[in-house]
Amino acid sequence: MGTDGERSRVTGPNPRVEKRRLTPGERGRVVADLKIARELREGPPKVIIQRRARAARHARAGAAAMRVAVLLFADLLVLLADYSAVDLVRSSSPTFSNFLLELFPRGTLPRVEVLVAVIFGLTLFRNYGPGPFRQNGSRLFSGAALGLSLVFWSRIWQGISPLGAVGFQLAILALGQTLRAGRVLVQLVVAAVRPPLPGTARAVVIGSAIRAAQLRKSPLVVNPTRLSILGFIPANGDDPSSMGPLDDLVWILDRYSINTVMIAEQLDEDVLIDVLKICDDTGCTAIAASPLCPVGGFIPRVSMLGHQPYVELYRPSLRAPQLAVKRIFDVVFGSVLLVLSLPILAIAALAIALTTRGPVFFSQDRIGYGGRRFRMYKLRTMVEDAEEKRAQLRSSSVYSDDRVFKVRDDPRVTAVGRILR
Repeated sequence: MGTDGERSRVTGPNPRVEKRRLTPGERGRVVADLKIARELREGPPKVIIQRRARAARHARAGAAAMRVAVLLFADLLVLLADYSAVDLVRSSSPTFSNFLLELFPRGTLPRVEVLVAVIFGLTLFRNYGPGPFRQNGSRLFSGAALGLSLVFWSRIWQGISPLGAVGFQLAILALGQTLRAGRVLVQLVVAAVRPPLPGTARAVVIGSAIRAAQLRKSPLVVNPTRLSILGFIPANGDDPSSMGPLDDLVWILDRYSINTVMIAEQLDEDVLIDVLKICDDTGCTAIAASPLCPVGGFIPRVSMLGHQPYVELYRPSLRAPQLAVKRIFDVVFGSVLLVLSLPILAIAALAIALTTRGPVFFSQDRIGYGGRRFRMYKLRTMVEDAEEKRAQLRSSSVYSDDRVFKVRDDPRVTAVGRILR
């Protein structure tokens, strides 16, 4: 036993206990005891993963079903509204009725067939899928064009007038525009009925505190209604200001209701596989938070070289079928718009001919896609000898590079040309 002084020093109100470092074995036992206590309080990781995976599957299935139902209902309303508008115009005036009969002869676009065919075309072009495809204007036009073409194809062999062909093109244009307007209206209604709450996507960063601070300033996170970073988990070791070590990822995801994991630092292959598997099992979205992409119009995609996957940086471009559809669209609707704008072009050409000397049209060789030369024609907006006067105005150019030329208040532009420009 110790003396009274020693006893009072230990049992007194402010005992002085000597602190010492824990040995590795003692530290391991403490960590194990804490994990056991956490499992008793919050459940083992396998139970947490199973619970979150089941909830994630149900949420994804419910969201997909709701999305398809809402978009399908909106498209059907748009199609019925288009038919109602045509019927209203037909009944309002005999003149319009006869004109519409020339454009759309009776039986050319039966309602049931058009509804089924257009929905099929929109489905084929993934207009009911997740992501931005459902609001992509070109995909909506392509789906509408395919659907109407399926119905219109049989009528072509029965004989069709030129005005009927124009009516078919106008029907595609009108249907595409109304479908796009319907999708915008659906977005506005959904936003009004169920506005996005701050922190809809709750994210954690696997990386350093500095990297997490950089990501908080990125365009993705500046808008808090899209994504909110709650904290970070160090890739290696521990940090007192973090949400916890990487070993506790399952508990952290469950405790803070996190649904997005942003991997911002290099991880060992086995660690990365574990993190991705946990994200997949718990229904979390895994994001490689690279600061390099997208940049300069380049985006990443996974490519296979042999049996090895790589992340390729590429500039998106249209494929052969898409280029063919685009070419058909450009030629058909360009021709229609050219015919419709002929009166305006005629007035502009007459004004140019009456107010200036020289030809009405200006032509020049230009370099197009892939370095291909083509001849460009447009209404002349400058004086006849504009190219000869360019050398005199070189010193007034706003650009120092001789390959680029532009002059403010260019004196070569005619009065009519200023209006056209």
